[in-house]
Amino acid sequence: MIFEWDDFGCDHIISDMCQSHDCRDQLDRLKELNPKFKATLFAIPSEMTMELIAWCQSNKDWIQLAVHGFFHSSNYECEKMSYDDFDYLMSAFSPIINKNFVSVFRAPGWQISDDIMKWLYDHNWILADQGYNDARRPIGLKAFVNHDNNFRAAGKSVDVYHGHTWNVGWNGIYEDYDKVESLVKDCKEFKFVTEAFDGN
Repeated sequence: MIFEWDDFGCDHIISDMCQSHDCRDQLDRLKELNPKFKATLFAIPSEMTMELIAWCQSNKDWIQLAVHGFFHSSNYECEKMSYDDFDYLMSAFSPIINKNFVSVFRAPGWQISDDIMKWLYDHNWILADQGYNDARRPIGLKAFVNHDNNFRAAGKSVDVYHGHTWNVGWNGIYEDYDKVESLVKDCKEFKFVTEAFDGN
């Protein structure tokens, strides 16, 4: 099973609709509960402190960082972004991203431009996306796709728990902890998002 959470970063309110959150306490509890536990965190590069990066690096056997926008200034940060602007931001954040993140991208609010999808295809990245973009996603772009909370990767169904690192009213890591704890306790196999594409 894949466990993945959005908005990982330091504890800041970064838009009216979102905040980043350092939830290492809950992640540590889940790891203690089941030593096999691992998770992919969709993290906001501008919200990553040196302390958070060091913690993730020291736990990279069970923590994977994927890119979730750059600033998450709104849920529409990437909705109309051009290829060149996206390339510029990827270059600007490359010292952080290249050393600490895997090549997986999810746009804030899942709102993404065609240009960004083209960039991801050209650079062999995986896009974490919504099913409503199926028709406009470039053929050949690796996609980890949410269809009404039923996820698919490389055309196959994937067992996923998707949540947020802060409480959003339905799947925040603190408010949903009992459900997650039950899933983690009984889980026999954990995968990172990137591992959903292994063997494909």
